[in-house]
Amino acid sequence: MVPLLDQHAATLQPPVWAALRLEREFAAAARRSLALTSDLVEIMAALRTAGISATPFKGPALAVAAWGRVILRQFENLDVLVHRADVAEAERVLLRLGFESGPGAELRGPGHARSYVRGDVPLVLHCGLSSRWLGTRGSVAGLWVRRRPLEFGDVRLAAPAPEDHLVLLALHAAQRLWGRLNWLADMAAMLERYPKLDHFAVRYEARRHGIERVVRLGLGLAQALVDAPLPRDVAIWVRRDRGLDDLVRTVCTRRFGLNAPPPGLFESARFHLRSRERWSDRVRYAARGAGSALALPARMAVRATSGQRDRGRREGTVIPAFHR
Repeated sequence: MVPLLDQHAATLQPPVWAALRLEREFAAAARRSLALTSDLVEIMAALRTAGISATPFKGPALAVAAWGRVILRQFENLDVLVHRADVAEAERVLLRLGFESGPGAELRGPGHARSYVRGDVPLVLHCGLSSRWLGTRGSVAGLWVRRRPLEFGDVRLAAPAPEDHLVLLALHAAQRLWGRLNWLADMAAMLERYPKLDHFAVRYEARRHGIERVVRLGLGLAQALVDAPLPRDVAIWVRRDRGLDDLVRTVCTRRFGLNAPPPGLFESARFHLRSRERWSDRVRYAARGAGSALALPARMAVRATSGQRDRGRREGTVIPAFHR
């Protein structure tokens, strides 16, 4: 939220000491955002030279799509989407650029996102959407077709359309229980920046992926808490879900309330289950969660031995798929 606070400092009129601190923190955040964007341009150029079609999303792409400038949104990692058939070659390109596989890479199958790090630059390579939430419906064929060019200084990169970014943002935030206000600000900025946004396409994609309630929740929270502009028919569609009120209360009291403790494992799982409108999705999510819990001791053992082998290597932050 630092860039937004800095943009509205004149209106907020903070004390001198707070204004100076805000100025310093905004300058540091802007340098970080510009550095990560420069790394993204380098990575995309290398992938294009290797004949790999790739598209960035979240991070700098969402900053430009929602706010017009990368320095107006804070982000700490890069996300790049490639076709499943290009994953192996894309990994080789990243290794040539100096990236290293993140800890736990041995545990990830071919259908998962893979994490890499180079110095203080974390990167996640995706070949699909979150399989735990979407299962076999996580196809991104439509996203590739609807891509639009975004300008990053003198460079233009193809990125998800606003409609797709809106769905991705709602999914990402719901997985993290809407723990940050800046996600709501991002959603409101997208709605305000694209008044002719195709809400029918948003609703279609949400229905196709089985995440209508997730998207409804995001739009409803954005309208209620940050005054996001919603067309009348979309607002009616949001309020049509009778199971939404309980989720909204949970987010407002447990996530945005003063001194609210972070949700535990049980509370997070319950929220995720209630976020699914289809019983088949709830059963699949619960089954995947149970499988992950049963496999946890083995995963911890592998990570412990991996950490001993790599103790001398430089460690970096690993960002799981669709998490930030």
